Amino acid sequence: MYSAAIFDLDGTLADSLHVWDHICRDWLSGKGITGADTLEQDIAPMTLTQSAVYVISRYGLALSPAQVISEWEALVLHHYNHTVSLKDGAEELLESLASRGMKLAIATSCFPTACEALLSRYGIRNYFSAILYSDQVGKDKTFPDIYLACAEGLGVEPEACIVFEDFYGALSGVRAAGMGMAAVYDARSAQYWEAFQREADFALVSLRTRTRIKCAD
Repeated sequence: MYSAAIFDLDGTLADSLHVWDHICRDWLSGKGITGADTLEQDIAPMTLTQSAVYVISRYGLALSPAQVISEWEALVLHHYNHTVSLKDGAEELLESLASRGMKLAIATSCFPTACEALLSRYGIRNYFSAILYSDQVGKDKTFPDIYLACAEGLGVEPEACIVFEDFYGALSGVRAAGMGMAAVYDARSAQYWEAFQREADFALVSLRTRTRIKCAD
């Protein structure tokens, strides 16, 4: 029984992971730098600031983290304004949960401008009473901080929250926060799906998957 739901954005509500697949590599290439073969894997769990600090140090760039993030933001914002779509069933799920009295939040590592642009574009911004960004809390999703901040923002206890997330690595953060976990399938993390669905409380192959998630009165 839950009274609040916390949603990841990229890969969970939005079909947007393709935007991030090669952004750092392409950005480095534009500066004449070849990224390491493990670049995407290295930065995958990091916050935006952590990723910027990492590439500055790794590739000896004479830029500040703020400058790097600003350049990345310019590259992705167009997609969130024009090409990124919601996952099938996302709007219906949000409407269903909200109509049953659940409080909704977003916990994301995305850029605030990109997140807000997408939510406004699809007319779903008003569903969310709180939006928290990894850079705000200074830790990635393997830690509980962003989820606890969401619960505080919603005015509910952590154990009253269920988290919808496609990132298997977030399971440790959700469990440390004392929350329920609904694993959401995304093709880009298919290699972790067997373990994810086994360890989560619920497993959704799509956002239209029927589940036994119950809302508290």
